[in-house]
Amino acid sequence: MEDDRPSVDGSESRCVLLIGKGELADATQRSINVAGGRVIRLHEPGDGEVREALGDEVDSVVVISKEDVVSLRYSLVVETVKPGVPLVVTMFGQIMATQLRRAVENARVMSLADIAAPVLAAPCVDERLLWVQRPQDGFSGVRITDGKPEVVPIESSGRRRGERLVTSVGSLVHPFEPSARILTGGLLALLLVLLVDTLAVALVLDQPLVDAFYAMTKILVTVGPNPLIDQGPGWFKVFSAVLILATLGFTAVFTAGIIERILDRRLTTILGRRMVPRKNHVVVVGLGQVGLRLCLLLRDLDIPVVGIDSDPDSYNVKRAKDYGLPVVIGRGGDRFLLGRLSLGRARALAAVTGHEVENISIAVAAHGMTENLRTVLHAGRGEVTSETRSLFSVGVIRDIYRVGGAVLAAAALGSDASEGFVHEQTTYLLTAGDEIELFEDGGGADADTASGAEGAGGQKSGAARDQS
Repeated sequence: MEDDRPSVDGSESRCVLLIGKGELADATQRSINVAGGRVIRLHEPGDGEVREALGDEVDSVVVISKEDVVSLRYSLVVETVKPGVPLVVTMFGQIMATQLRRAVENARVMSLADIAAPVLAAPCVDERLLWVQRPQDGFSGVRITDGKPEVVPIESSGRRRGERLVTSVGSLVHPFEPSARILTGGLLALLLVLLVDTLAVALVLDQPLVDAFYAMTKILVTVGPNPLIDQGPGWFKVFSAVLILATLGFTAVFTAGIIERILDRRLTTILGRRMVPRKNHVVVVGLGQVGLRLCLLLRDLDIPVVGIDSDPDSYNVKRAKDYGLPVVIGRGGDRFLLGRLSLGRARALAAVTGHEVENISIAVAAHGMTENLRTVLHAGRGEVTSETRSLFSVGVIRDIYRVGGAVLAAAALGSDASEGFVHEQTTYLLTAGDEIELFEDGGGADADTASGAEGAGGQKSGAARDQS
């Protein structure tokens, strides 16, 4: 590795046409300029403007947009006007990305969510990690060894079978959603009444246990009475009458729970993949593209995860349900909600909404509830972040726009790197062979250290949604 030069060869002579607006595009432009390349920037061009900008001097094109359809349109225009030009495109949807790769062989499709998820997941797994991923042959991550970043294999720190069983039992006894609590409460109460009534009939009326169970089950489902009780003592008749009335009430509760579960928006389940975890889990606040991809990566790493989002009609909330991820609707800074999610027993909390101030407030609220909780948040080096860090402990801060901009810039300048991370004010790239290269992006102070470290790194993150 070189100490003071970008790792992209020949970048000084390359001219890049950059199409797109927003912080990711700004970070990409800065990285290209620092690496020695030249940028022609178009923010929201029409097709004619793109054609005019695609002159002979353009060596590669970068298309950045939050909308996959917009990225597709610009990519097709570029390929039509200048076939074969190296093209770097941001897309989130896998289906559209695959189709674009097939149609345009020279297109390299990337996603900010794919770049950011390993960087955000790493401190959730282990505070010593800078990047983490799960390739086909196991788990791997980047850790500092002898003062240098190195890709190393890591052990899975996910749940064991015993923990899964305990979580399942806990979810069954005390489910998260009100409708599930009504359902399980009514069911458990009915089973308790059946058990007590069966034992009472067997002991008082001297009946075989099987006959007593059969008779009481008929009463429970209102198939028929038990004539043996009519011949029993008076106090036992009163006792049985009380249980029958209790059964009537618990049956109504159980039925209401079933109806509520049928009609309600079920984003979590009592058992199964969408069961809300209770221990050693990660709470992810913000289900934009980055948040959703982070949840999926954590699950691939065998770490239980639950997502929080404030918009029940969000497209990614619906996608999370299809992926089998438990999702809770509410405010990430709501102390009552975080308490219900067993934050005190959580492994970490990741605040990755598109709003820097909101992420900081969520981290501050979480630390107010559990001081030892590991928090990870997406924020930049703006004044808000610096002022907050001087007053509060906000945990690990990662500027995903800085990392994403560096990776996109390197791809535009000819590198095969598709991942990156920041450590001690320096940006590094990971190539296809898991080799680590230095990339000088001029990003300033690092943003991936815990609260209290000097600098906050990256670009200022504003109120725009993070590729959501």
